[in-house]
Parts: sequence; structure tokens; C-alpha cells
Amino acid sequence: MRLGISLALCLALFAPGRHGHGAEPVDDSERNAARNLAEQGRGAFEKGDFERSRDLFHRAYALVQAPTLALYEARSLAKLGRLVESEEAYLRAVRTPLGAASPEAFRKAVREAESEAQQLGPRVPKVIVMVVGPGAELPELGVTIDGERLKAALIGVEMPVNPGSHRLQAQVPGGEVSSADFAIAERERKTVEIRVAAPASAPPVVALRPAPELQAPPEPPRSSWHRPAAFAAGGLGLVGLGTGIVAGVMAVSKHADAEEQCPNRVCVTGSQGEDSLDSFRSLRTVSTVGYIVGAVGVAAGVTFFLTAPSSRSPHRAGVGILLGANGAALTGAF
Repeated sequence: MRLGISLALCLALFAPGRHGHGAEPVDDSERNAARNLAEQGRGAFEKGDFERSRDLFHRAYALVQAPTLALYEARSLAKLGRLVESEEAYLRAVRTPLGAASPEAFRKAVREAESEAQQLGPRVPKVIVMVVGPGAELPELGVTIDGERLKAALIGVEMPVNPGSHRLQAQVPGGEVSSADFAIAERERKTVEIRVAAPASAPPVVALRPAPELQAPPEPPRSSWHRPAAFAAGGLGLVGLGTGIVAGVMAVSKHADAEEQCPNRVCVTGSQGEDSLDSFRSLRTVSTVGYIVGAVGVAAGVTFFLTAPSSRSPHRAGVGILLGANGAALTGAF
């Protein structure tokens, strides 16, 4: 293993030119630094310090985008149980473009990365996060998994996660934080549900007891158009009602005459029965209009009378404080 890693790294890091997707040319100092990082990463990997080897190979790859470095970063991540990141590192190695002059070590690293990625894929567990409850459909909903925000596009669909224990949290602004813990093993498929509460409604406005009122001097009585208008509208309404009643009584009488004078409810043109029927229709219209005018007039008269200002009510001045959810205000009447 040691000889294989050393040979691959040496071939990768001593090869001049460009590496990776559109990378800039690598100068000697960067290549030298990447080689040192890779040698340290190799040592950490062989000692079982996979977190350190992952970090060192990742740093080396940032300097020289060689598939050998991405391959060993992927292997370190797999040893740490970080299968999702490992799969991505394998894909970085597989997608490295190779030219005719690329060393055989690069080609071998790409082949190995492709084979190991295919073996790793089925091991990656999948989870479906379902959000339920009153706040589930609010656009302000925020969901995190292990402290990282989960994009809305991933809610309700299967997504890869690393095996192990995880914590889901969900909240809408102003609402309580909901939590759901779950554990998942390699190759497992699981659906996890988290319930989120709606935000609490804003507190009602609370009015404090107003300050003692200041008695203002009484104002002289003021004239108002309300009372004269009330009597005029009321009078018109009474006339309308009277007209409606009288016309209605006469219409009933004419209807009775027409029924008498028109056998089988058929009136002969020019007959007295037809005259009675015409009179009935006219009187019915007058009665209907009278009732409408009467009702409107009486309603307007009552409204004007009730809304007329009272000349005996003194104007009072006072000061108070009003508290609400968004601040406080001073209120008063002067």
C-alpha cells in the first residue's frame, strides 16, 4: 500500500502542466507544497488518522487537481463514515479530464475511483424529511439538519445522508423550534416526520388606565341640521306610507272588480273589466312606490335624529397611554 501510494503521488505531482477542470498552470512551489501535503496525508492514512489525511489530501488537491489526490481524499472520507462527501470526491477523480500525455498513474486512479464509487453508492443511506403541522406550508419555514439549512427543494423527497445520528429542527419566525432526532444505518431508507407549530398571534393591544381627565369649560350649544332633517325625512316617510296604504286598499278593490267582470279571468277588450284591471295595476305600482318612499324616509329620519349631537354633553379632555406589540403611543382628547 505504501509503495503504491508513493508511486502514484510522485507521478501525479511531478507531472508538469495543467491539472483539473480549467485549472491554472501549477508552478514549482505549488507542486512542491502539494507533494509535501500528500506525503503527510499518506502517513496519516497509514496510521489510521483519517480526519487528518482527508484534510491534507484536500489541501493538496486545491493546489494540484490530480485524480490521485481526489481518490485518496475519497478513501479517507469513506473511512470516516462520511459517505456522501466520499462519493463526491470519487466523482471529482472520475471526472478529471485526461489527455494523451497524462501519466498512467492518473488513468489508474480514475479507474479505481470509478470502481470504488460504484461499490460505495448502494451503501449511502437515504432519508425523506416530511414537515407537517400548522406552519408546514408557510414560506418563512426554516428546516435544518445537524445545524445546516435544508433547502426547500429537498423537503419531501429522498436525499442522501451519512449513516449515524442526526437532528432535524424546524421553525417559522415567531414560532417555537421543533426538533426530531433519528439514526440511520448504511443502505437504509427512512422517512422522518417533524411537526412545526404556527407562529403565535400578536399580543392584543393593552390600554393602560388613562390619566385623570381635565374638565374643559362647557361649550355653548351648537346648532345642527340633523334634527330638522330628521323631521323632514320622517314626514316624507309618513306621507309615503300613507299613500302606499291607501293605494294598496284601492288596488285590492279594483282587483276584486276585475275578477267579477272578467269570467274565467279573461277580459274583453274595451270592457269595464279591462278598465278595472288597468286601474288595479296602476294602483299597485303607486302603492309599491309609496311603501318604498315611506320606508326610506322613516329610516332616514330615525338615523338623523339618533346622530344629532347633544348640546348638554360637555367636552372632556384626557390623556392616556396605549401599549401594543410594536410599541407605545400617547393618546388623548382635547
